[in-house]
Amino acid sequence: MKLRTRFLIATSVIVFLTVSILSVAIYATVSKHLLSEVDNTLDARVVAIAESIRLRNNAAPGNRRQRNPLEEALLPIRFDTVTQVIDPRGNVVIALGQVDLPISNDVLEMVANPLAQRMRITTKIDGVPYRILSVPILRGGALQLGKDISDIESAKDGILLWLFVLGLLAIAASGGAGWFIARRTARPIQKLAAAAEHIAATRELTTTLEISGDAEIEQLATSFNTMLVALRLSREQQQQLVQDASHELRTPLTSLRANSELLERENLDTETKNLILRDIRAEVDELAALTGELSSLASDQRLVEQLRIVNLGEAVEELVERARRRSGRIINLERKSPASIRVRPSQLDRAISNLIDNALKFCPTSQPVDVFVSINRIEVCDHGPGISDADKPHIFDRFYRAVATRALPGSGLGLAIVKQFADDHDAVVNAVDTPGGGATISIEFSE
Repeated sequence: MKLRTRFLIATSVIVFLTVSILSVAIYATVSKHLLSEVDNTLDARVVAIAESIRLRNNAAPGNRRQRNPLEEALLPIRFDTVTQVIDPRGNVVIALGQVDLPISNDVLEMVANPLAQRMRITTKIDGVPYRILSVPILRGGALQLGKDISDIESAKDGILLWLFVLGLLAIAASGGAGWFIARRTARPIQKLAAAAEHIAATRELTTTLEISGDAEIEQLATSFNTMLVALRLSREQQQQLVQDASHELRTPLTSLRANSELLERENLDTETKNLILRDIRAEVDELAALTGELSSLASDQRLVEQLRIVNLGEAVEELVERARRRSGRIINLERKSPASIRVRPSQLDRAISNLIDNALKFCPTSQPVDVFVSINRIEVCDHGPGISDADKPHIFDRFYRAVATRALPGSGLGLAIVKQFADDHDAVVNAVDTPGGGATISIEFSE
């Protein structure tokens, strides 16, 4: 079911229930109010009639039916009210009006009990609706007053008809408004869906949605455009990574091919063969390191490893000890109030190890590498040739190697892995000159 259809049905149902409840409440309130006005009128006239009857002191003895026995006292009443007096035996002794009021068993029980409560009923006499009030008389008998409420019933029927008509109009109007709003709301969503299908079919990530509407719709379109930009950037980075990887892999593969062809010569002496095999092993090691670094860059570590709370000082100390044992070099470590941070431990190990290995590669063997850990910041300092100002903006790019270091072993991916780690953890990586010569590369985590 479409969104606009569901919105239309929901709106219509809500309005129907609201109109129905309000109509019932209005009808019941008006009906009660109108009957209350009639009852108040009858109550007021009961007082005058009862007083006149008591003054006459049973002016109509016997069972003979009489008309106009109360003379002037009842003349104003007879024109719009039917009046009837019943004796203790249930006989009508006084009757004013054109109809006879019904005497039910409940009325007879009230006649026999002067202390009974007054009764009110609504009934029809000869097809005409009447509101009847029955009041016991202290010396026995009962007084009944009936009032024609045809006009009230007509008014109630008119109100009911108007409520029904207005309810239908309200439902129709709300349905139209709901359809309009649903269509207006669904149109940008349909555009968004069409754009998504177009992108999925054509792979064109350069599309930009221009959708206007409510704030939520515009926010959705903006988020979609942001997602497209991220996907486009990711695809460009993947394409660049593949191109760079192909270029970097070509050199060691070409060398391996050349060395393998040399080994096919029959006139090679043993020493030359050993040198060629040593070169092949070095090329294989370089390929293994390169593929490992490419795998680290290509995979999204945020999906592979969960964040954990790690003490920065303890983690760096372990990595420094490992580098000391592996290289046999002097690596100084200074810690000052290291903090505990949320990181992916394996990714942290790889990034810090790359920084230390990079410093060891460019630092003279006679000079130590200095590592500083302060609160939420790590600095790795070497005392080598340093980094030129022209190279600093590019050292974290993939496969970038400064002109002065291109003769040294390496793939140019170590610092790119460090940059990726920093980006994944909302950290800032920076490279500056070390006082006295060399380079200092730092990673600072947000607090």
